[in-house]
Amino acid sequence: MGNITQGLKIDVVDLSAVKKRLSISVPKDSVDSEMKTALRDARSTAEISGFRKGAVPVNIIKARFGDTIKRDVAQRLIEVTYVTALKEKNLTPVEMPGIDVVGIAEEGKDFSYSITVEVTPNVEIDGYIGMDLKREKTAVTDEDVEKGLENVRLSRFQFKEVDRPCSDSDYVTVDFEASSLDGVPLKGYKAVDYPVVVGQSSPLPGFDAEVKGLSKGDKKDAKLKFPDNISDTTIAGKEAVFHISVKSVKEKVYPNLDDELAKDLHLENLEKLREKVREEVIAGREDAEKEGLKTEILDRLVEKHSFEVPPALVKRYHGVLMNSVIENMRKGMITQADQGLSPDALRDKYLKIAERRVREDIILDAISAKENIEVSEEEYETSVKDLAAGRGVPYEQLIARIEREGSVAVIKDGLKHEKAFDIIIAKSKGAA
Repeated sequence: MGNITQGLKIDVVDLSAVKKRLSISVPKDSVDSEMKTALRDARSTAEISGFRKGAVPVNIIKARFGDTIKRDVAQRLIEVTYVTALKEKNLTPVEMPGIDVVGIAEEGKDFSYSITVEVTPNVEIDGYIGMDLKREKTAVTDEDVEKGLENVRLSRFQFKEVDRPCSDSDYVTVDFEASSLDGVPLKGYKAVDYPVVVGQSSPLPGFDAEVKGLSKGDKKDAKLKFPDNISDTTIAGKEAVFHISVKSVKEKVYPNLDDELAKDLHLENLEKLREKVREEVIAGREDAEKEGLKTEILDRLVEKHSFEVPPALVKRYHGVLMNSVIENMRKGMITQADQGLSPDALRDKYLKIAERRVREDIILDAISAKENIEVSEEEYETSVKDLAAGRGVPYEQLIARIEREGSVAVIKDGLKHEKAFDIIIAKSKGAA
């Protein structure tokens, strides 16, 4: 197949800023060469009565297997040459190209076909240097540090089992099973040792309110309504009876704010903990300020630059967002903003979000290219190590997963985008 890509004729038609049609013609010499190879392979393996294997005349091979061979040769020609055509025209499709016109390969004739590809648009981004950004730096006070210390103390709670009715923030373990109003069990709505934090988490809106006030060993039948927008349309908006049994009630017990707490956190004393908290509060303020600046930058650049985005990219991102929403719904984790939205309204909402995210990525990609931003292997590995530490998983395990899922480019693009933001912020008006 080494010479198949030689002498290709490639014509490109712009269907839009993000869609191209390539008409590709493979010269007859390449077609004949590939056809000979295919006939030779077919002849070596064909078993036809009256002939030794490998000795069947070519005319009989053509008569018996000709159409199949021609289709296979056409497929092989497409698989090899379309990649070359894309490289030659410097096009990177955002998804697998669609084959628009394809026939069968014929000896002594050129083979022609066309493909349609979606690509990211070539956009020229300007106005990102010298932006007048709104900086809202706020000093970190002693009161802020004390609040941070209190948050540390509250985060170091332990659960202690209690013999009393449960109240807000208690950790309650329950068994439950749901059934329709006429007593038919609902598949998928039965759980053993299900954790509920009263006032904070539950498998269904209102579930934790029904648990509140119950003690260990109590049982209760609660009538609850499923949200209208859950993925299971057979029960969406319908009422069901939840048969609840409380197995344990635990309350949070908090430590004192003292040297012992600091030592539990591997620090010398409370004063060292206070210093560490101050550093973290300052870092948090700086991160929050940067996030605010990034949002302002994107808002202004998106407003300033209008361009078409590839529908395939939007569709892919939309699918990722919707899968996350559906999974959260299954867990009973519906955001307040999404509550009460119909399935169509949810899809429309996240379609707009997906389009915006794709538009932002294209803008940041263009700035990264214009500023010649690169990411070193050391920077990539450091980023993955930070991710692994944050998720509490081994570095080797995470980097293997990233490579297996083909997400290396995603990580590196994210790092490029952060560098792009750093350049924009550093070169903005009023920058230090």
